Amino acid sequence: MIFNVRNATIHDLDLTFEIKKKALVEYLELIGGWNDYAQYEFHKEHFNPNHFQLIQISNEPIGYLETEQNNEFLFLANLMILKKFQSKGLGKIILADMIKNHLKIELEVLKVNFRAKYFYEDLGFEVFEEKEDVFRMKFHAKSI
Repeated sequence: MIFNVRNATIHDLDLTFEIKKKALVEYLELIGGWNDYAQYEFHKEHFNPNHFQLIQISNEPIGYLETEQNNEFLFLANLMILKKFQSKGLGKIILADMIKNHLKIELEVLKVNFRAKYFYEDLGFEVFEEKEDVFRMKFHAKSI
């Protein structure tokens, strides 16, 4: 499946929120519910287009990637792919490219999202901390 990734703009706020909603609503309902207004306000407050990239197929947005680089590691805040495009290898290609370009990557995954946790574990991520609703996971390239 051929896809491309483009940098987000300020105009992608609503689009990224709709992708997030479609990708996460079922999981967030399991741990306390989904409040559309509260989730939108949270997304709007934390939306920084410099940290977002849209994943597209034939110029149709099918997901997004949100990352933040700090001095020690790359934090993968979100990798959202719409359900009908999951299990097609897109996430694996994206993560393999990230792993190739970053020695240390950390992320959080909802405990109720078993598929995502197993996906990251298959790529070499390990749980290093457990919080109330999430596992904190890391990938650190082995030194040679």
